[in-house]
Amino acid sequence: MRNKNYPNDTSGTLFDSIKQDHGFKNDAALARFLEINTPVISKMRHGKLPFGPQMILDVHDKTGLSIFTIRKMIASEK
Repeated sequence: MRNKNYPNDTSGTLFDSIKQDHGFKNDAALARFLEINTPVISKMRHGKLPFGPQMILDVHDKTGLSIFTIRKMIASEK
């Protein structure tokens, strides 16, 4: 389900799932976990930055989620 606060978000299901699974309270904590800048998550949530192959690999490395699962979660938002 698309997050109504971020209507152009194609990564919301994935980001929100990671936040919930790891007990993160906000995107800043998620960004620290993924070792990326907080604005990157914000730009992805607002549709200003695509969820690219490098981010898929980074999420896979940090979470252990399969690449198939990550791509499926991203695709479910489109």
